[in-house]
Amino acid sequence: MKLLLVALPFLLAGLCSCDKAKVVAESVKMKLGGVTDPGAPAEPGGEVEPALASQVDNAAEGVRFRRDLEFPSGLEVRVTERRIFKNTRMISTSVLGSEAVTYNGTRETVGVFNLSENRVVLSIEKAGEVLELKKTEDESAQSKPTSESVTSADKGIAGTRVEFVKGATGWQIPASKGPVEFNNMLVEQNLRPSLPEVLVGQGVLPRTQWFSSTRRWIGGDKFVIEGETMALLFPGKSSGKVTLTYEAAEALKGHPCGRFSVQGDVSLKGDVSLGGESSDSEITINSGKIWCSLIYPLVLREEYETVQTLVQGKGKGPKFRVQGTIHQVVARQWNP
Repeated sequence: MKLLLVALPFLLAGLCSCDKAKVVAESVKMKLGGVTDPGAPAEPGGEVEPALASQVDNAAEGVRFRRDLEFPSGLEVRVTERRIFKNTRMISTSVLGSEAVTYNGTRETVGVFNLSENRVVLSIEKAGEVLELKKTEDESAQSKPTSESVTSADKGIAGTRVEFVKGATGWQIPASKGPVEFNNMLVEQNLRPSLPEVLVGQGVLPRTQWFSSTRRWIGGDKFVIEGETMALLFPGKSSGKVTLTYEAAEALKGHPCGRFSVQGDVSLKGDVSLGGESSDSEITINSGKIWCSLIYPLVLREEYETVQTLVQGKGKGPKFRVQGTIHQVVARQWNP
């Protein structure tokens, strides 16, 4: 789970100073009124693909989470991270003073990982605020929206493309063959130290901590993760205690998954987002659900209702603090 605020400094700047962008956004809302957002992550359910269904180990005693299949060396993972802020307090502090705002809104980041043997490319397609587009009463029910549902007045990391290659000393940034693009360089430098954890967390590489290969699960079975087993959900530096309760097997875009409800407390240190931003956070998961693959050690979807305190920035530099309620959905479209 990445409970991070992508491009938080850009968000605060936008909230505090981009009055024109606000006016435009409000104008769009008033004109278009609410349709279902086409960019929202796909909902779970449906049928499992026949080729994958044959690989599920299911019996009268329950279902088993397999970990014996060879993990693909080439795949594409499309990650959609969507956060809904509910009266969330955001505070920016620097040598010039501090600014505080209360934010209600939805923000989304979409990134695509392409893995080919020892090379991985990450492209950030979207990073910005999601506008709820609604139809006005005098519009025809058959009319279609005429504006994008995701805007990015504070584009930030949108359009970034970074590449890494794995060598004898780990993941490295390949030599540049042309002009250096500042945003790309910044994201590469910020991501590289934590890239293994990011790739594992986003399903590009397999999770190192996973469910027992012998245990079978039926509805109501519980599993408490703490200590080293926290890495099952939170790769990287994490601590806390979280209870998983198995609910049922369920398909996710044709992929067979086991669905768990989630509740507990988590501390994350140096957690890194798709854009390379690092933060520390204290999180209470009041409720949530996760969808774990039944055939590979990876988490394909996470939904959490949380209350959290998150801090970006250390030392004497600028700091950004977020406190409040955040609903988060992380959906991973996994294509080997």
